[in-house]
Amino acid sequence: MAVDLATSPHARALPPHAWIRRSLRLADLGSGVVCGVALTLLAALLLATVAGYRPLIDHSDSMRPAIRAGDLLIMRAEPATKIHVGEVVSFDDPGLNGKLVTHRVVAIDAAAQRIDFLTRGDANATPESWSVDRHASVGTLDFRIAGAGRAVAWLADPWARTILLTLVALVLSTAMLRRIWRA
Repeated sequence: MAVDLATSPHARALPPHAWIRRSLRLADLGSGVVCGVALTLLAALLLATVAGYRPLIDHSDSMRPAIRAGDLLIMRAEPATKIHVGEVVSFDDPGLNGKLVTHRVVAIDAAAQRIDFLTRGDANATPESWSVDRHASVGTLDFRIAGAGRAVAWLADPWARTILLTLVALVLSTAMLRRIWRA
């Protein structure tokens, strides 16, 4: 008796090991994508650092709604003489023992050898004053990435980094072993 394989109920079923192969191919593709994204982000961070950019994480809502806690701020050093009223700058606040603060410039007095700045957070009622030498540079906000600072802060945690690097090492070693076994 002849059986037509095209109409047989078993003709469309995958062999028992086929789903494993497909799952492993999908895992290979996923690990390749993850590694590609990680390398791209690493290269972007390296290029940004070389180009003079500095990432900062905002930890307060003093600049809300323009900047929120957890945003990643990409800052660039600018000569103090080129700063204008309205710009968002980062500076070491002498009133907070030199703690780095990011606020908007509301007034500038450049009459003396030093440049005096008056800054205020958009959500704050009181400004702070500080000054720098005429030849100094000040960090200015180039752009922000909403909420990305939380992920960066998480990666700064030693335990999170250890877990992430361990997972990446496992994925890469599994992919490499699979390729060796295939050959």
